Amino acid sequence: MKYRLLATDLDGTLLNDQKEIDVETIEAIHEYRQRGGKVVICSGRSPLSTQWIARTIGLEGEPIIAYNGSILIDENGEVSEQSVFQYEPLLSFWELCEAEGIYAHFYEGDILLVPQVNKWNENWIENNIPTLEKSGGERQHCQSFREKCQVKVVEDFYRYVKEQKPNITKIAVFDDGNKMAHFTKRLKEQSFDMEISSSFNFVNLEITPTGVTKASALMKLTEQLKIPLSQTAAIGDNYNDALMLSVAGLGIAMGNAPEKVRQLADQVTGTNNEVGVAKAIRRYLLE
Repeated sequence: MKYRLLATDLDGTLLNDQKEIDVETIEAIHEYRQRGGKVVICSGRSPLSTQWIARTIGLEGEPIIAYNGSILIDENGEVSEQSVFQYEPLLSFWELCEAEGIYAHFYEGDILLVPQVNKWNENWIENNIPTLEKSGGERQHCQSFREKCQVKVVEDFYRYVKEQKPNITKIAVFDDGNKMAHFTKRLKEQSFDMEISSSFNFVNLEITPTGVTKASALMKLTEQLKIPLSQTAAIGDNYNDALMLSVAGLGIAMGNAPEKVRQLADQVTGTNNEVGVAKAIRRYLLE
């Protein structure tokens, strides 16, 4: 087998626009695994979200990369590695958000820390743990996963960080207007010790601690598994996948990926609504 491991993104990749995973895709994944391949979810989603999706489609026993590389979950479902933000850069970042009028929320394990309830977080638990009814998700199990998630309103974030010293692994930034480009520029000007990317064509920002990306996590994982990077494939659809597609032995961009991301990939498959992952597995990996 030329490619022994497949790292796959979730949103816009494995998940279609209805937040389901097509039966054809699940079948292709298991055919690849039956031939000896490993399938690793590599997502910006939370640990519980990635574990729920892995369980639903039968990927239990495989490692997982969550929060864009900040958290590695081993074959037993336990967190094996975690990267967190230092407190001073975190507080400086929060001060800039307040100065620029930018909304951000923060991920502390499977708790979402928000300054207030609004449209960007009010349905977070439901979006974080989608029902996956058409993908084989069972309502009872879905509910048990949702009950482990929490949205916590933190009105004084500065004080919360100072007093609680939370282990924050990821930040997400949203804006309705046209402030995002200016805000990103300000972050870079101030040399924040952070990795800045996007899972939605820079309409949002996804931020992880410095040096932490899907690519760095994949490199770490393949080293642990003793699988050469040249024997790995990666598939994704957005800017937070770009480095991962570049470092993998075979980088595959979804048909719905932005043009710049498609250009970085070795191959381009169908869109997430055209079972693009299944097509890629059958065309490039089942050799």
